[in-house]
Amino acid sequence: MFGGLDYAVLGGYFALCAFVGWWTGRGQKNAGEFFKGGGAMPTWAVCLSILASETSALTFCAVPGQAYGGNHTYFQFVVGNLAGRLLVAFLFIPAFYTAGVTSVYEFLGLRFGAATRGVASVLFLVTRILASGVRLTAAAIIVQAVSGWDFTVCVVAFTVITVAYSVYGGIKSIIWTDVLQFFLFIGGAILALLMLRGAGSGGLPSEKLRIVDSSLDLATTYTLLTALICGPILTFATHGTDQDLVQRMLTCKGSRQGSLSVVFSGLISLPMVLLFLYIGTSLFAFYAAHPDLKPPASISQNQVFPYFIVHELPLGVRGLVIAAVFAAAMSTTSSAIGALALVAVVDVLKRWRPGPEDPAKDLRLSRIMTGVMGALMIVVAIGFGSATSLLDLGLEVMTYAYGALLGVFVLGRLTAARGSDRGNVAAMLLSVAAVLAVRFGVNREKVLIAWPWFTVIGFAVTLAVGALFPTSSAYRGASAPRR
Repeated sequence: MFGGLDYAVLGGYFALCAFVGWWTGRGQKNAGEFFKGGGAMPTWAVCLSILASETSALTFCAVPGQAYGGNHTYFQFVVGNLAGRLLVAFLFIPAFYTAGVTSVYEFLGLRFGAATRGVASVLFLVTRILASGVRLTAAAIIVQAVSGWDFTVCVVAFTVITVAYSVYGGIKSIIWTDVLQFFLFIGGAILALLMLRGAGSGGLPSEKLRIVDSSLDLATTYTLLTALICGPILTFATHGTDQDLVQRMLTCKGSRQGSLSVVFSGLISLPMVLLFLYIGTSLFAFYAAHPDLKPPASISQNQVFPYFIVHELPLGVRGLVIAAVFAAAMSTTSSAIGALALVAVVDVLKRWRPGPEDPAKDLRLSRIMTGVMGALMIVVAIGFGSATSLLDLGLEVMTYAYGALLGVFVLGRLTAARGSDRGNVAAMLLSVAAVLAVRFGVNREKVLIAWPWFTVIGFAVTLAVGALFPTSSAYRGASAPRR
């Protein structure tokens, strides 16, 4: 378990996060600066912030677990994601900058009307709170297993520290602490790999290094088919319609810089994912060479990396790697809290209680909602404390709504006269219902359709139903996106 040196390393990490959050977040004067950073964030920092937000503590341990228990077929899905990032860069980001939106759901209001914007915002708020709460639960369980701390203490510690710098400095503090956390969890992963390889291990069977799976089975999660179809569509949705990630791209100086940030993040993600996969295969080789050190049968493949950290890493190094787990968890939590607060203020509260612009009041409201969203995530995370299959749950929850969101955004971006306010609401609700029917009906007893297909199904339903309705003449071209 943790020793004094481990606590010192972890304490140093928290102190550094606090300093970076305070230093970079000074001088906030209005909600625009709080949520968009004054529109002056460097492209490279936004790129690394996107990567940090994508990499949760769940990913930090689950990707090595995937390679430990299987092979490298997950990588083909990551390669497929690049096409989705290119679609976001060339179709969505320029339109969002041209429309001058703070929340991406404002674009839907300009293009279709208040109902579309409202339903999309609610879908995001509900699914993002649930998905981020699950990820927070997973992070707390990992740290609890390594440190011996109480589960609730871990949840509260993650969230309170994250909320503190998010409330103070807004998106600027979030992005710059994300940059710090990116280097920390990549450094921690590299250090763990070096320690792992230095401990000695045997060779690997060729099957463990296999990347391509040509299976046509829809129940298999990571295949060439899902990489070519589901990967691009899922990433088109995650990076183009989820305020959690898009918010970063809207803090750049212009649409070109915002587009470059998401494209470069995709390129950097390739070696990053390979690093975590290679940790998993190295764990397999290590325990094959040292069967007396192998984890007990009760340890799942997603817990093998934390088990190695606890039992094989020396003092100090263990603290640094756990700080990396904290970094992965906090970067994901901060981005979610910031995005949830923005949508709650811009798309909900200010629409229901309109009034004259008051920058100081808006800034106070933004900070209050940041704290409220942090509290909600604590409640959700503790509620999922006894849940099983957190990996699948954390990945699945957002896919219930992603297809619906992507469908209306594509209608708004690629057509000028299809999709109406009421028609879009019906399309989105039918989309969510169709995905839930597959998840809890078709897959009730046995998985017949893997979760990456959920977004594809939802997207197809929304697009097909939404396109049946013509756009009201009052909203045609209202958002004026470049086409």
